[in-house]
Amino acid sequence: MVKVKSLEEISNRYKEAASLVPGRYKRAVEKVTDWKERALAGQTLYEEKLADPTIRARRAKAIEKVSNEDWRKNAADIGAKRIGEGMRAKVDKHKAKYKPFRDALAALTLPEKVADPMANIDNRLKAVVSTLIETKKAELGE
Repeated sequence: MVKVKSLEEISNRYKEAASLVPGRYKRAVEKVTDWKERALAGQTLYEEKLADPTIRARRAKAIEKVSNEDWRKNAADIGAKRIGEGMRAKVDKHKAKYKPFRDALAALTLPEKVADPMANIDNRLKAVVSTLIETKKAELGE
C-alpha cells in the first residue's frame, strides 16, 4: 500500500500554493531569454503531433467532458474577473496594433450612399473589408 496524504490535505496544500505560485511563475518567466527560438524549433514536432489522429481526438474528448453549464459558469465567474485586468494591462499594445487599421480606414474615401442597399454593400462595405484585409496582410508581411 502506498502512503498518500488525504484528499483534504492535498486540497489544502493546493489552496495554500495558490498564493505562492504567481510570484514563482513570474520569476521563472523573467529568466526566459529564448522563448521564440525554442517555440520555432518545436514547430516540426508540433505539426507532427497534430497530424496524429489520436492527439487531435484529445481536443474533442476534453470538450465532451465539460458541460455547457460548467463552461458558462467558469467563463462568467473566472473569465469575467480576469478580462478587465488583462485589457487594462494591454492598452498600449492594443493602441499600437490597432493604429494601422484605424489609419487605413481614416484614409479610405467611400462613395456616397445610394438607395440600393446591395450597391452600398458592393461600393462601400466591400471597400472597408478590402482595406482591412490588405492592412492585415501588410502587418503580417504577406
